[in-house]
Amino acid sequence: MLYQNATIIDGTGRPAFTGHILVKDDRIVRVFHADEALPADVAGTLDCTGKWITPGFIDAHSHNDFYAAKPDRLPYFEPFVRQGVTTMVVGNCGFSAAGYPEATPYNDQVGGGLFSNDGQNFGSFAGWARRIDRKIPVNLVALVGHGTARIGVASKASAPLSPEAFAAMTQAVEQALSEGAAGVSFGLMYEPGQFAPLSEIEAIARIAKKHDKIAAFHARAYSKVSTSYHPPVGGRAHNLRAMDEVLAIARATGAKTQYSHLIFVGKNSWDTVDESLRLLEETKAAGVDVAFDLYPMEFGASIITVVLPVWYLAMDPALRKRPLTRIRLWVEVFIATKALGFGFSDILVTNTYGLMKDIEGLRVTDIAKRWKKSAFQTYLELVDKSHGHINVLMYQYQNPAIIEKLRRHPLSLYMTDAWIEPESGVQNFAALHAFPKFLSLAQKHQTPVEEAVRKMTGATAARFGLTDRGAIAAGHFADLVVIDPTRLSYGEGKDASPSGIDLVVNNGRVVVRNGVVDQAAVATVGRFLPV
Repeated sequence: MLYQNATIIDGTGRPAFTGHILVKDDRIVRVFHADEALPADVAGTLDCTGKWITPGFIDAHSHNDFYAAKPDRLPYFEPFVRQGVTTMVVGNCGFSAAGYPEATPYNDQVGGGLFSNDGQNFGSFAGWARRIDRKIPVNLVALVGHGTARIGVASKASAPLSPEAFAAMTQAVEQALSEGAAGVSFGLMYEPGQFAPLSEIEAIARIAKKHDKIAAFHARAYSKVSTSYHPPVGGRAHNLRAMDEVLAIARATGAKTQYSHLIFVGKNSWDTVDESLRLLEETKAAGVDVAFDLYPMEFGASIITVVLPVWYLAMDPALRKRPLTRIRLWVEVFIATKALGFGFSDILVTNTYGLMKDIEGLRVTDIAKRWKKSAFQTYLELVDKSHGHINVLMYQYQNPAIIEKLRRHPLSLYMTDAWIEPESGVQNFAALHAFPKFLSLAQKHQTPVEEAVRKMTGATAARFGLTDRGAIAAGHFADLVVIDPTRLSYGEGKDASPSGIDLVVNNGRVVVRNGVVDQAAVATVGRFLPV
C-alpha cells in the first residue's frame, strides 16, 4: 500500500514534510519526499492530500494488561484504538497482571483491589505473554509490578518480608525482566507497596538498573496534604516529600526513573508545580535519567471513599450512624477538603454498578439538589447504599495552565492512565480522546505539532526500549494514524470518540477507517513487545 501526498509528521520532532509512505505486510518499506519518483508496481494507493500521517500513538501509562486476557477484550480497547493508540505501556503503579510465583496462595489479591485477573493465574510472565500475543487489539509493552511480585510471596500484608519471601520476590522480578518485561513499576501509595522499606524498594530498582530497564513510580502522595504522612498536615508539602523520596531512590540506584502521572490534587497543591519541576530538572542535570508522564485532563479516576479516613472505613456500618461519629467525620472531612482545596462539587459519579444508574454523570452537589439533602449527607448516603462501591472522577487534579506547563516541559511524555468499565454510565474521558486533545492543545497554543507527536510516539518508544516503532522510517513497523486536521476535534467532558481520526493502521493492517473499528482485523492485530 502506498500512502500518497500526506503531510508526514514522523515522530522524531523534525519538521513535517509532504511525502509518501510505502508499506508492505507489517513494515514500512520506504518513505518518499514529494519530489522523489514513486514505484509503479504497488498493490494499492491511498491519496492523503491535506491529511497528516503520524506514527501510531503510544500510551505511556496504561493498566490494560488486566483486560488483555479477558474472553471479550475488545470493549476495553476499542475507544483507545479509535483515538489512534496502537501501543500501550502496561503494568504501572506497582500492579501487573503477570510476574509472581505461580504457586502463590494469594492469586486473588493480584491487582491490589484496583484490578483483577478474574481467577486466572499469570505468575509466569512468559506464559502470559504467549497467551495474549496476536490476540489483542493493540501492542503491549509490559512492566512487572513490585506490588504484584510482593503480593505473590506475602499477600497485601504489612509485615516485613522474611528472607525467603524477599528472595522469591526478587526472583520473580528477575525472571519477568529476563522474559521481556520493559521494567519495574512501584505503587508507593498502595498496599503492599506502601509497606515496603526503603531497602526493599532500592533493591528492586537496582534489578531494573542491572537489566538496563526502567523503574516507574507511583509516588506516595500527589497532594499538599495526605494520609501517607504523619501528621497528615504541616511541614513540607507531602507531594514534594514524595518526589524527594523517588528522586533519592533514583540517585542511589542509578535506575532510569519514570515519575508516573505528575498531578497536583486539590487547588492548594497547585503552588507546588514549579518546585516539582525544579526538582526533576535538577535531578536530570545531575546525570540521573528521569522523566515524567501526564494526561491532559483536569480530573483523575478514583473511588468514592477516597476522602474518608481509615478509622471510619474500618468501623462497623451500624456504628457509623452514631451522632458523635458523624460529627467527628464531618469535622475531619471538612478540614481535609479545605486543606486540599477540593469539595463535593468536584466529585462526578461514573459507575454505580447498576445500583443507581440515574445519577451516573452527575456531581455529588447535583445529586444533593435532586435528593434535597446537604452535600455531606448525600455523599454518606452514596457510600452507605453502595457499600463504598462507586467509581468517580475527581476534579481539581490540575488546571489548564498546569496541563500546558507540563505538556510543554522537555521531560514529559503523554499518556491516558485510563481504562474502560463497560457497565459504567460514564467512561473516563481520557480513554476516548486524550491524544487528540494533546494535538488540539498544540494547535490552540501554536506550539509545534511535531513536538506533540514526538512525545506520544518516538520519545515514548525510546524511553521504554522500543527500537522499531514510534517513527515513520524504513524498516519500522507500520503503525500509522491518518488525521484530517481540519476535522480534528473532541468533546470536552463528552462520552464520545474524537472526529478527524480517519485511519489507524497497526502492524500494517487497517483497524480503523473513518472512525469505525474493523472488529475482525483488530481482534488479533496486537502483539506482545518484549524489551
